Amino acid sequence: MSKPRAINIFLNDGDPEGLRSAQISLSTILAIGFRKLQLKAARAAFPELDRPGVYILLGVDEAQPDQALAYIGESESVAKRLQHHASSASKAFWRATIALVSKDENLTKSHARYVEARLLAEAAANPAWKVDNTQSAAETGKLPLAERAIMDEFIDQLKILVGVLGCDLFKVVAGPIAVAGGETSASAASPGAIPEFSYSGKGFAGRLIVTAEGELVLRRGSVARNSTVPSLSKSLLKLRDDLVKTGALASEGEGLRAATDIKFSSPSAAGAALSGMSVNGRVAWKLANGQTFADWEAAQNATPLGLDSEDAEGA
Repeated sequence: MSKPRAINIFLNDGDPEGLRSAQISLSTILAIGFRKLQLKAARAAFPELDRPGVYILLGVDEAQPDQALAYIGESESVAKRLQHHASSASKAFWRATIALVSKDENLTKSHARYVEARLLAEAAANPAWKVDNTQSAAETGKLPLAERAIMDEFIDQLKILVGVLGCDLFKVVAGPIAVAGGETSASAASPGAIPEFSYSGKGFAGRLIVTAEGELVLRRGSVARNSTVPSLSKSLLKLRDDLVKTGALASEGEGLRAATDIKFSSPSAAGAALSGMSVNGRVAWKLANGQTFADWEAAQNATPLGLDSEDAEGA
């Protein structure tokens, strides 16, 4: 389960998407974000970029403008490697950068290669992104056990900083909401309990959860109908097609099985992807006790016990 973190963000030029840095309090990691055209300014502002570290090049696939694309690399001098990429036609997709280095000088080339390998493996599990690396990273088990433990903590913090700088490349579904004592309940309908909704019909059956961050996730193993109705909107049809193209929905028997957990923006979008037809997901998705998503959501936002409506308005 994620721990609370205090993170410092500095916007060098006042632009939240421009030259900026992020640091976790008491951590040795410095995360630096900037646009490709700001590479010269980034090198001038952050001499730490000349140290060993890892970097992520971000952009979109020019052949598929709606496909997010990333390249993950490492170097003994991140700045020099980025300068090399800037003059290479092979990285034409590159528009933004996140570089991750150590504030001290204890990060070595071996550490960086270990981190790179781990990040490549985790990025490959995110169906929303395509990784541009053509070669697999070196084996991860090249560090002594004690150093691997240190680097694993480094990687956990690194992924948080990448997210803080606006990139969800390493965003994964960690599981449903946890309640006190770590207990779970698929049929619970009270505020704070773990919700798992189901929706099924001819040719489809799925499970939907709400993560601790409030995201809606269709669970791996859910089965979607292989066909769609003619009235399905173009946007929802494209959503389903994209899920099939990326392999998130894989053909199996007469249906499409979710090969991974899939995030959705709304219960209706999840319901449409599952059933192949437009649906009011707030009513269609239900807990095991019959409570609809809409009723469950209303219960989560209800006025707390002991606080009447007049007090709530003045709070």
